[in-house]
Amino acid sequence: MHVRVLAWILFGVGSAVLPLLLAGSVLLDHDKLSSPAMTWEHGELLLISMTLLIAAVGELILAETQLKRTKIVLVAAAGFLIIIASVWYMDVWASLISGQPFRQEFVRAASPWFFLFALFNSGACIMLSIRKETK
Repeated sequence: MHVRVLAWILFGVGSAVLPLLLAGSVLLDHDKLSSPAMTWEHGELLLISMTLLIAAVGELILAETQLKRTKIVLVAAAGFLIIIASVWYMDVWASLISGQPFRQEFVRAASPWFFLFALFNSGACIMLSIRKETK
């Protein structure tokens, strides 16, 4: 179980945040990175969160488990987080496209917390999906 969780962290989460790390290194190279939050100020962490959640839910739905209630709670929580991420990102993107002001500081400050909640839920989904049943 531990190897599959580590593989998910390395390949799933690692590859998801890699573009942010690369964007940060490019900004840093051009002396334009004043804060790491600049790499997610347009809702990038929301998209990453949504992708990780959707993938983890897909794994959990296909998994056989005796913990049906836990599975239902995790899928419902993930669905709720996916909806929040979708609406929030849509709002940020629509503001950027239309040129309307939006609370960029709020996105910078709150989206890492949202990402952590999504990461926790995704990790729980992955752990439950690979959990060995004891008989």
